[in-house]
Amino acid sequence: MTIAERDISSSGFEELALLSLSSGDYSCLPELMVRLMNRFADQYVSVSMPSMRVGTLTPEIMDQIKRVRKTGFTVAPEAGTDRLREVINKGISEADLLDTCRNAFAMGWKLIKLYFMIGLPTETGEDVEAIADLARKARNEAGPLAGRVQINVSVGTFVPKPHTPFQWERQLSLAESRERINRLKSILPRKGFKLKWHDPDQSFLEGVFSRGDRRLSTLIEQAWRSGVRLDGWSEHYRLENWQRAAEACDMDLDMYLQARNPEKPLPWDHLDCGVEKDFLVREYHNGLNRVYTPDCRTQGCQKCGLCDFKTIYPVVHSADRPPAVKAGHPSIEKTRAGNQDRVFSCRVHYTRLGDSRFFGHLEILQLVFRALTRAGVHVLYSQGFNPSPRVSFSPALSVGVESECEYFDLELPRPMTNQAEVAARLNMELPPGMRVTGIGIKPEREPEALLVEYTVTPVNALSDKQRESIARFLAGEHHFVERVRKNRKKQLDIRPLVHSLETEDSALTISLISMQGKAGINPKDILREVVGLSEEEVLLARIKKNRVAIFPANA
Repeated sequence: MTIAERDISSSGFEELALLSLSSGDYSCLPELMVRLMNRFADQYVSVSMPSMRVGTLTPEIMDQIKRVRKTGFTVAPEAGTDRLREVINKGISEADLLDTCRNAFAMGWKLIKLYFMIGLPTETGEDVEAIADLARKARNEAGPLAGRVQINVSVGTFVPKPHTPFQWERQLSLAESRERINRLKSILPRKGFKLKWHDPDQSFLEGVFSRGDRRLSTLIEQAWRSGVRLDGWSEHYRLENWQRAAEACDMDLDMYLQARNPEKPLPWDHLDCGVEKDFLVREYHNGLNRVYTPDCRTQGCQKCGLCDFKTIYPVVHSADRPPAVKAGHPSIEKTRAGNQDRVFSCRVHYTRLGDSRFFGHLEILQLVFRALTRAGVHVLYSQGFNPSPRVSFSPALSVGVESECEYFDLELPRPMTNQAEVAARLNMELPPGMRVTGIGIKPEREPEALLVEYTVTPVNALSDKQRESIARFLAGEHHFVERVRKNRKKQLDIRPLVHSLETEDSALTISLISMQGKAGINPKDILREVVGLSEEEVLLARIKKNRVAIFPANA
C-alpha cells in the first residue's frame, strides 16, 4: 500500500498492476484488492493483473477490479484439454475455466483473453483442435449476450526451459509450429473470436538461447558483426540473419531444440537453482503419467530440495479481511454522479516548443492527464465501464510541428479561483517545451472559422523556381489537389483556404483558414503542393504555429 500510494502520487498514472510470476497465488490478494480499491477508486485509479491461473481469479477479486474500470481480463488455460493440463500439472479443469468466464460475463466483461501454448509434451492434433472448441464454449457462457462478447485467443510455442521438468523434451520445429497455428486459423470462427500468435521464428531463437551452451557467444558476436540490430522489434527481426551467422560459425541451430537424454549432462547443469535434479526427473515422469503434484504451501513438502526449513521454507500469510466495498458504495458514486450536477469549465492555454513537438497527440493526452493528477487538479470523469477525464483538446498537431497557441478544456466539480497557482503547479509537472501560458473561461461556442498563422523554415533556401510557383498560386483563383478519403478520390480547392503566403529571407509565413466541419489543409500541404518541396524536405522543414484568431465567416 505504501509503494502504491507513493508511486501513484508521484507519477499521476491512472492504473497500477500487481505483477508476479503467479499473482493469484498471493495469499492476501483479496484483502489487498479491497484496500487498494478503497484507497484509489475515488481517484479513478484502476488495478490490473497479468494473466491469471483459472481458479485464482475469484468473483470477489473480479468484483474489486471492475469498481473503477474493467481492465484486461486474461486467463491462462495453457492447453485445450483436461488431459494435457494434467500432463503439465495445471490442476484446473475445463469446468473451472467455464465457470470463471461465466462469472466475468455476468459482471459485465465483454472481452476475455485466453492464453494457450502449442507443442506441450504429448500434444496431439486433438489437443490443438480442442483450443478452438474451448474458446467456443467460453463464449457460449455469456448466454443470451454471447453475440456481443469476444474471445481473444493467444497462442505461443512451448519452449522447454532449463531447470524445469520438461527440460529434456524437444521443441516444435518451425514447420510444426506454423502448421498448428494455421490449423487454428482455419477452425476458429471469425465472428466473435480473434486469434493472435507469437511468431514461430522468434520462438525458434528463444528456444536456441534458452537451451544452448557457451558456443552461442560466438554466434552472438558473428550476428552482431553481420549487422544484426534491434531484434527485439519484430520489424527488424529476421531469423535468416541468425541462420547465416550460424552457418558462418559452423553451428546447427536445430540441434538445440532436440530432445535431451536424461542420463547425459546438460549445458546448464553446473548452475544451481536450488531445485534438485532428481526432483525434476521425478516430476517429468509424473507429468507423462498425469500424476498430480499438489501445492507444497498447503499440501506438505514435495521434496524438491529448495527448502532447508531453517532459512527457506513456505510461508503463507493471512490478513484480517476488511469488509468488501461494492461498486455502488456511496463514496464512489458521490464522485461519479453527485458532484457532476454542476459543471464548471475552463480553458488552459499552453505551448509545444522544442523537443515536445515530437510527442504524438495520444502522448500529449497522457502527459496532460498525469500532469493534472500530480498537480492536484481534480477534474470530472465520464461515466460508464471505462471512465476517463473530461478533458478536450485543440485539434491535433502533426508530429514535429511546434505551437505557441495550443489549449485543452477542463470540466471541474467546482470553479477554479486560483488560476495563477494552478498554472504554476502544472508547469512544474509538464515536460520541457510544454508550458501553460494562461487559464481562462471556455467559450460557450466555438467560432465557425479560424485564421491560423504558421512560420515555416525550410532546410534549404527557396529557389527562384519555387518562389515563382508561390507567386502563380497567389495570383490564381483555384488550385485543386487530390485527396483520398475512405478509398475514394476527391478534388479539393485549396486556394480559398490560404489567406496569405509571404516569403521573407529563408522563411515562409502562411495564414490558413480553418472552418468547422469542412476539409482543411496544413502547412505541409502547402510545402508539398504549392512550393514543390520533396517529401524529405517537407519532413525536415521547421514549422511553428504562431497564433489563432477568429476569422469572419462572411469574409
